[in-house]
Amino acid sequence: MANKRYDNFTQWNDEMLKKFDLEHYHANANFIVRFIESKRVKFILKFIEAREGDEIIEIGCGAGDIIGRVEKGETTGVDISRYILNVARQRYPQVKFVAGNAEELPDEIIKNRYDKIICSEVIEHVENPDKVLTEIRRLAKKDSAVVISVPNENLIDGVKKILQGLRIFNWLFPKFPQKMTEEWHLHSFGLEKIKKLVARDYSVERIKGVPFGWLPLRYVIKMKLK
Repeated sequence: MANKRYDNFTQWNDEMLKKFDLEHYHANANFIVRFIESKRVKFILKFIEAREGDEIIEIGCGAGDIIGRVEKGETTGVDISRYILNVARQRYPQVKFVAGNAEELPDEIIKNRYDKIICSEVIEHVENPDKVLTEIRRLAKKDSAVVISVPNENLIDGVKKILQGLRIFNWLFPKFPQKMTEEWHLHSFGLEKIKKLVARDYSVERIKGVPFGWLPLRYVIKMKLK
């Protein structure tokens, strides 16, 4: 994956948001896509175990499809795209939404500490994933639950290749890229790579393959500070 430096990352990010409509995944007519995404959200919400009085934040919240479903605690969503935050505010008025770069969060966010922190399907899209994880560390209390998720790109591409060989990929998944490298990703993560990336600052408590342990197209990972 590229480590390219974009002259205007925010503008490029907005272009990708519009090209790869997030609702294309969360509200897709294809039941397979909806099932996988609903399982990802379900496990994230289960891992954070939101409680009354919790301060909960999602970094890279997009249109709010995860943080907007948290039923307890005070919720905040952060995203670099003002375009997508306008969508999120209309849908989830109970959530506080703040514009900010995940690699350098605004003071309004950094001054607080949060009990639960979510960062789902984000670090593969940013220029410097390690900086995002460092910023998350600044937000966390010693006992905070940090939950991230990443796509398992090698397995996804393998499944796509099989379906293409059977000539059913375009029928099952119209308008989907045939390879993950065609998507809006700057980095590719397998399980060992993501575990190595987080190892400096975090200890991993739980890992869940989505939609199933035997078919981990995505990994949802619960961590805490070392």
